[in-house]
Amino acid sequence: MRALIIGSSVAARQIGESLIEKVDELVFLDFDSYKFHSWGLFKGDNASFQSGDLEKMNTLLDAGLEELDILIVDAGDDALSLFVAQKCKISLSTAIFIVLDDMSVADIYESSGFIILDSHNLGLDKIIKYLEKF
Repeated sequence: MRALIIGSSVAARQIGESLIEKVDELVFLDFDSYKFHSWGLFKGDNASFQSGDLEKMNTLLDAGLEELDILIVDAGDDALSLFVAQKCKISLSTAIFIVLDDMSVADIYESSGFIILDSHNLGLDKIIKYLEKF
């Protein structure tokens, strides 16, 4: 199973910590990889860190977008996260989780097939339950 986490927020790190032992490959992507170097948690062979412009399709494709099973987006602000998530919806088999600060638009995006996580009450159980299906 391959997972991509877009963003380097505290929530992205927490999600990464919960996934690292459960996936075959975990890729982190953000504008720069500076924050990732200070984490120190992901020294395993199944984690990698990439940087680039999150709004560019080439960056997303280089991070392995076409081969993912699960995608988590927490790109820094809700508008950017929603934009990136929509851009990433190229495969119907990829589960896309979006971490939001403002839950007022959650219903709209859930009805479009995205799985919404509240950054203030990070429901990691949604991700774990999804992974258990495999």
